[in-house]
Amino acid sequence: MVNFYKKIKSLFNILFLMLSLSKPLSRIILFCSGLVILWILPTANLHYLPVRSIYESFFGFKPYSSGITRAVSRLLHGDITGAWNFNPLVYLVIPIIFIILVKDINYLIRTKDFSI
Repeated sequence: MVNFYKKIKSLFNILFLMLSLSKPLSRIILFCSGLVILWILPTANLHYLPVRSIYESFFGFKPYSSGITRAVSRLLHGDITGAWNFNPLVYLVIPIIFIILVKDINYLIRTKDFSI
């Protein structure tokens, strides 16, 4: 039974280390898996989903990050105007994500440090 708890604890540690984005390998895995998931999801019907924003509900203004996930998904599907309509900052976010990915891949190639 103690061995089972040690395995569960080690799995949680790996999960939290991945989600912390503290290492280049964890950033590569999470960013690439997020982009693949957004690329696979059919975004033509996602605009029907209700979007709840705490900032819009309580403070009455739309934050800058509102709609960025749907905009990235639209851009990955080739809908340039749809991405712009959801959030124009998507054209700033996508290059930043790719710069971070290239920097992290370059770091992994140079150092061969594949720890999570």
